[in-house]
Amino acid sequence: MTKSTHRTYPDGTPVEPLYTEGPQHAPGFRAQPWWTMVQEHLVEKEFHANDWALARLNHGASGLLFYLTEDHYLPRILRDIQLPYINLSLVVEGSGPAVMESLLHHAHSEILPIDQLNGSINIDPVEIAARTGVWHEEKMYELGELSRLTPPQFKFMCCNANFYGTCGASAATQLGLAAAHLDFYLDNFGSVGFRQYWLALTSGTHMFEEMAKIRGARLLWSKLLEEYKLPQTHLEIYSETSTTHHSIYDLHSNLLRSASSAFGAIVGGADHVQIRPYNSVVQWADPEGERLALNQHFMLAYESHLDHVSDPAAGAYFIESKTQDLVDQAWAYLQEIRSAGGIVEALRKGLIQDKIAAEVAQAQPEQVLGANLYPSVQDQWPQDFVVQEPKTRAAHQKAHAEKEIEPLMPIRWAAKAEFARASQTVKNA
Repeated sequence: MTKSTHRTYPDGTPVEPLYTEGPQHAPGFRAQPWWTMVQEHLVEKEFHANDWALARLNHGASGLLFYLTEDHYLPRILRDIQLPYINLSLVVEGSGPAVMESLLHHAHSEILPIDQLNGSINIDPVEIAARTGVWHEEKMYELGELSRLTPPQFKFMCCNANFYGTCGASAATQLGLAAAHLDFYLDNFGSVGFRQYWLALTSGTHMFEEMAKIRGARLLWSKLLEEYKLPQTHLEIYSETSTTHHSIYDLHSNLLRSASSAFGAIVGGADHVQIRPYNSVVQWADPEGERLALNQHFMLAYESHLDHVSDPAAGAYFIESKTQDLVDQAWAYLQEIRSAGGIVEALRKGLIQDKIAAEVAQAQPEQVLGANLYPSVQDQWPQDFVVQEPKTRAAHQKAHAEKEIEPLMPIRWAAKAEFARASQTVKNA
């Protein structure tokens, strides 16, 4: 018995662990057993963003996600960051090509070969339309420009299907919309940049369903490539734990929700995982919340040893069966969306909004742990925090009546119970 990683059989054939190689389009495939541990930041001031990034990297993050505009000075944000050793994601409000050019200029000034840049630049016209209610045709031209500017290993064709999960879509519906999202870009761009696609999904607390959902996304991608007669290639998947499942009461119970969500995403094969801080529903950025979120990554990797195998769910009958079930439902939903004229037309007609609203109404829980089930009596929030009444769809539609597309509405399952409890507390005071 030997611990050497360079062993041979008696005939001289090299011995390799089964998980070191595999088809890149297989369900659950991740290029390495480990995953990128992502943390996010909304850029306001560049120097502050840089301080934040260096602190997060020093604490062990391996991926940084910045929300920024074309007016931010990117070299100031990236100062002293060793880009070859991290995954960098840039979510852009404004001109994506302008930000990409800024990144390339920064790499040039740092004498950094562009093939050492890893990450993504994110401008997604479909998600922007679903979120804001406005279709920006010029963003499609920006994607064409990014296809010319973006280094081959960097992702620029981003499909933000995580937004559908944030709005309460079921796993099957989120997968079907993800497939329709990917289908829209493949139909418009063909083979251009097809190796530079990147899919974002949310991860909820039903961990086995999340494993199946992420594995199913790769099967759907494989089917789409086959339809478009394109070579099979790995689809990079980013997953974020969903604050849809978080509660503002008994905040620390959100640590348990995030752990279940992250476990499902990692075992399902997500390449990049962001664990949202347990208190992000009451304050956007908090050092303690971010540090605990990163520690959850470390516990899943170094105590649960999920970083030791590429595809731990492979061959599990229940997971494989659930995966195929979700794929079948998602593929059928994709055909419905195609019949409606594609995902943008389905949004314009309100078909997607109606389906998600119906699923939300059906799935809305009566009891939520910490809010009205075993409620905590020691909840404390930031001084200026106010519990908001959940907006009804009718009120939402009225507020956006002038839009060409009804924007999808983000939800939290606990919001209704939280407002009822907060109102009762005020009444009893």
